[in-house]
Amino acid sequence: MFDEIVTELYQDVVALLTDFGPLGQHYIASMKGVILKINPNIKIIDISHNISSYSILEASYLIKATYKYFPEYTVFIIVVDPGVGSSREILAFETASNFFFVGPNNGIFFNLFNKTDIKECVIVTNENYFIKPVSNTFHGRDIMAPVGAHIVNGVPLRNFGEPFDPDNFIDYTILFEVLEDKKLINCTIQYIDSFGNGTTNIPLENETITGTSLKIKQGDTLKMTLNNQEYEGTYSSHFTKVPKGSFLFMKGSSGYLEIAINQGNAAEQIGFKLGDLITIILEK
Repeated sequence: MFDEIVTELYQDVVALLTDFGPLGQHYIASMKGVILKINPNIKIIDISHNISSYSILEASYLIKATYKYFPEYTVFIIVVDPGVGSSREILAFETASNFFFVGPNNGIFFNLFNKTDIKECVIVTNENYFIKPVSNTFHGRDIMAPVGAHIVNGVPLRNFGEPFDPDNFIDYTILFEVLEDKKLINCTIQYIDSFGNGTTNIPLENETITGTSLKIKQGDTLKMTLNNQEYEGTYSSHFTKVPKGSFLFMKGSSGYLEIAINQGNAAEQIGFKLGDLITIILEK
């Protein structure tokens, strides 16, 4: 069954991301058991199991923010799968940067990778690698976990199913619109952390909004509009650059513009939520 085994993988690491939450620890344990039964030497890392239920947006962001910090050949298994049991595809692919991903084709990968980023991609259909019987409601345990473990063991992707064109990743477009002449960006809140800081999808490189000529400098005044309300704050390198309780903007550790309140909860005080559409206005 396991023909053409390759031995070039450098790490035995599997990273898990799910929306199972605190009451789903037994689901996570089941997946880990399946993985370790196939290869007891695999190191399993939990990225998060507290993704907002069914949130493709949040799952995509957390993978984007973390995967590059793992060793090459890590296998990422993503089980945020509101379409479990339906005809949606399960994909397994390797990136040009030598990482493996296993997860549903439901939009999670659309904002992560384009075709040039993918070395090889297949639809997972070969039941020889599944746990039997396959549950209609737990493909994470019965399909994705064993496939991920077999990838670590060196099973080639082509053994799991037919090739899949990454151009056919399910579209999950999130608003990001730059109007350079107006110094205005329409964007999306793609993550809110436990402190209430909101991460937008505005990417920053040094002091420039990626792909534009717009610059944001330390000390600049920025404005945010949400539900016809306007909020003004300073662009700062860290929280204590502004007084306690002050609204601020900053470049977060993942490289995106964040909205925060120094020692306060911006999401609660302002009222923004995951997926909200907001407008950022730069100084003119």
